[in-house]
This record gives sequence, C-alpha cells and structure tokens, in this order.
Amino acid sequence: MTIDVAVELSPADGFVAWTQRAKALAREPGAPGIEVRLALLATYTTDFLAELLPLAGSRAGLTPEMLVFPFGQVEQVLLAPESPFREGDYVVLAGTHHDVTGTVEETVKRWVGLWDAAARSGVRVVQLGFAPPAVDAFGAAAWRAPQSLSYRVREVNARLAEQAAGRVLFIDVEQLAAQIGLAHWEDPRSWYRVRQPYAADSLPWLAAAIADTVAADRGRAARCVVVDLDGTLWGGILGDDGVDGIRVGTGAEGEAFADFQRYLRALTERGVLLAVASKNDRDLALRAIAEAPGMVLGVDDFTHIVADWRPKSEQLQEISEKIRLGLGSMVFVDDNPAECAQVVAVHPEVRALCLPASPAKFAGELAGLPWLHPGALSNEDFTRQASYQALAAAEQTASDNLDEFLAGLEMVAAIEPITGTSLDRAAQLIAKTNQFNLTTRRHTQTQVKRMAEDPRWFAATLRLRDRFADHGIVGVLLAEAVDGAVEIDTLLLSCRVIGRNAENNLLAAAAEWALAQGSSRLVGRYLPTARNALVRELYPEHGFSVEAENDQGSVFGYDLSGGALARSPHVREAQMQHGY
Repeated sequence: MTIDVAVELSPADGFVAWTQRAKALAREPGAPGIEVRLALLATYTTDFLAELLPLAGSRAGLTPEMLVFPFGQVEQVLLAPESPFREGDYVVLAGTHHDVTGTVEETVKRWVGLWDAAARSGVRVVQLGFAPPAVDAFGAAAWRAPQSLSYRVREVNARLAEQAAGRVLFIDVEQLAAQIGLAHWEDPRSWYRVRQPYAADSLPWLAAAIADTVAADRGRAARCVVVDLDGTLWGGILGDDGVDGIRVGTGAEGEAFADFQRYLRALTERGVLLAVASKNDRDLALRAIAEAPGMVLGVDDFTHIVADWRPKSEQLQEISEKIRLGLGSMVFVDDNPAECAQVVAVHPEVRALCLPASPAKFAGELAGLPWLHPGALSNEDFTRQASYQALAAAEQTASDNLDEFLAGLEMVAAIEPITGTSLDRAAQLIAKTNQFNLTTRRHTQTQVKRMAEDPRWFAATLRLRDRFADHGIVGVLLAEAVDGAVEIDTLLLSCRVIGRNAENNLLAAAAEWALAQGSSRLVGRYLPTARNALVRELYPEHGFSVEAENDQGSVFGYDLSGGALARSPHVREAQMQHGY
C-alpha cells in the first residue's frame, strides 16, 4: 500500500496538515522516487524541519534519507575527518539573522568557507539564505541604513547568491519570507524556548523549497507547460464567442487572464517551454492567439500549437514527438477536470494541474507546483526558447535530401573540457536528458567535477551553433581510461539537436584522447530505459562490435588500431585554445 502524497498538498496548508501527512508517510511509504541522502546542518534546531522533509521530498519525486546533526555544530561536523555527513549526497547549510553578528564580509567568508569544506568531501551544498528580522530598530529606514541588521542581511544574501552561481544551490529564504510576511515567518517565542526560529506554518514552505531545489538538481523539474485555451488563456469559448468575444486584458476577469499569460511568458524567459493542446478549430485558434485584443502571448511564444478535436492525450503525444521531449517532462494545465483525468489515465507520467474557478488564482496554483522550481539556472536555460524557435525555422528549410539539409545548417561545434564555467550545465544535462542518453547515469555535480579533475577521465561538453541560433552546451561525454581501454560512461545530447550527427564529433574526440593515452579500444554501453530506444543502435552504426548482451543492456567495442572515428562532414569544429 502507498499513500497519496502531495501533489494536492501545498505549503499553504500549514504545519498541522503537513505533520499529519508526514506521520502517515512514515507509516506507509509513498510512491518510490529518486533516492537521495540529505544531511541537515544548521545553527538552530532542525527537528521539526527534518520531520517534514521526507514528505516534501515525496511531493517532489524524491525519497530522502535524512542525516540530522545537533544544532550549532556546523563547523565541527563539516571539518571532522570522519564525519558521517560525508555519506550524504547533499548537505543543507542553514543559519538565521542571529548569525549575522559581524560585518557582511565576515559573514560571507564564513559560509563560503563551509562550502569549500563540503566540496572537499564530495557533497553537494544547498545553502539557505537568511530571512531579515521582523523587528528592526531602524524601522522603515532599515533597508536604506547600512548599520541596520536588515540591510546587512540583504547584503549577505546578495553576495552569497552571486558566489553560489556554478558552485552551490542557493535558496532565497528572504524571498520566501517576503511571500509569507516577516511578522508571520519567524516566532521569537520558539527561538528563545527551543532555538527554532521559524513560525510553525513557515516550515512547510522551507521544507518544500529544499526538496524542490534538490529535485530540480536531479532532473525532476518540468521542462514544458502545455496549456488549454478556452477557460485557461482567456475567458469564454472561442468557437461560440469568436475572436473578438473572448475575455482577456480588460475587466476584472480579463485582466486576471492577461496576468496569467504574463506569468507563463516569464516561465519561457527562464527556459520552460510553452505549448498548446486545445479542442478548437486550428485556424481560428491561431488567429485568436495572434489577433485577439488583450493577448499577451503570441504564436511565437509557443514551441508547438495543437488545436483539433482529438483527445488531449493524443495532442500531448504529438507535442512530445514534435519537440522531442518526454511526456514525463510536461505539465498539462486545463480548467476542465475531465480533460486532466483523461490525459493522466493515458499518460500517467504527465503531471496535470486542474485550474480553480477563478483566473486570479491561476498563476499561484501553477507556481505552487514542486515541478516548476528552477533549481540552478544555466545560460542555456535563458536561450532555450530561442533555440527551439531556431529549430522550427531550420525544419521549415528542410529539403528531401538530408545531406543538403545538414550542410545548409552551417553547424559549428566546440568540444571543450568540463570546467567551472560549464560544470553546472553539464550536470544539468546529465540529470535531465533521457532520449539521447546511452546509459542515463545520473551523476551529481560533485561527481562530474571529480571526473573532470581526474586525468584518467575524458570529460567534455559539446557546444553547437548554426546559422539560426547559438544552442550553447548541448552534449556531454564522460569516459574513463581503464586497463588499456577507454570506457564511455556517459554520452548524451539535448533533444534540440538530435538528428544532426553532432555525436560523431564527440565520439571522434574521445577516440583521439584514447589513442593519446595509449589505449587500443573504445568501449561503449547501452543501458535501455523506457525513453532511450532512440539510441539503441548508435554504437553499431558507428562501427562498434557487440561484445556482450543481456537483459540489462549491451557492451560494444571499437578497435582503435585503425585510427580514430570520423567526424561529421556537416559539423565544423571551432579551434578552441583549451579544446580536445
């Protein structure tokens, strides 16, 4: 038996509801998720927070194992040579405004130093920012007075967030506290009695933020939001009311729909794709999106638009195939409970949100989903929408001759060692890529960093641009020199560039590195999953021979005595100073 956790459970439901569900989860486990070991180190008592984290994790698709330590022992635990925190995958570091006792520089130096100590142990850091005090002697001038505690807390948060980029996961607790209101975020009585700074009803928000951040880092974040039209993007029924009769942009209801569209557009700006699945006449739907007064979103904001009379499950299948993204990476948003139920019945991996009656609540409901937490953002996230638009433009120029099409793209690749500047993106791809991924091994950022620093490993990224767009880092290859051979551990490409033969260049670079190491063989593995059948024959197609095969997968070998593999004739490689 499993219990139904938390898609319906919101942090706004409060501490009592969360505690009851957490106890039920402890008795009857929920659906299995990604297993993670989570160490919790804080300058305050974390017993109540630790009780809620397994529930928050289950809500986000994780199965957390908690490692809890006494409060106030942060340095002692991190610096101890045999500390059990090293057994964790992640360590949450947390303090309060009570810890901001010295200068801003001193506080930042302390916590950044703790990051370095954790990194040396190979554990990924999740740093919680600081909530400012609810009461400040400087009153309304606190944010403007450098002497005030509120001012110093804000400065500490800003500097930690800046230094966290590419190094650790940072949770903006100040922003969370602002949502709740500082007067309701902390509880001075609890602080003085048991050294627990937060109000009870703040703890579900904090637990959810931690779990959602870790889940996003492990590839659980949704990558595409698929929306209905009637009752979702606008009020009214397009087929009955016509383009001029739908309600968006004016009036109380219309303004709410417009603001929801602004929220959706903001999602695209941080890399979430938008698509439409609607039971409507296609030509009329396209005209309404492009021409209806008050519309915020336009046709170009959507990666794909499906409007016809098929079941929504079939529409989502088409979107999945068109944008080369698995259904498990999608959130389906509709105001009709029957449509949501139909989609989930056919595609249980799709995460569905049935909207409330009032459009004023749409953005808040969508924002509250654990799957839309951004986690860490890379440069490629900010350019994803443009990259997909370029993909559509490229497909429009496609001819019947594949060679002519690929040559016409004028592709340029750069194969580079994974460094501090590309580590975040490499780890992000490893966590999220499913279709063009030969092994789907989910290495953490810390593990990838170790490989990149180990001379026995070839650890490279592939950047790709064409005449339509710069797609950024879209490929990763990790391989280890072992006993005279080089074994490929990970080979993957973003779905945006599947079918362009860019993987040829990655394999060729790995083969050349293997020869430079004195290796005679290149070994690759294919470990089948429900979503990577696309690459089942990749190694044989590149001249590899089958060496072993069973239900768990296949092992392939390539004899390097005849030289390295060939690069794609359609992908020119840029000359990089530190490239492979």
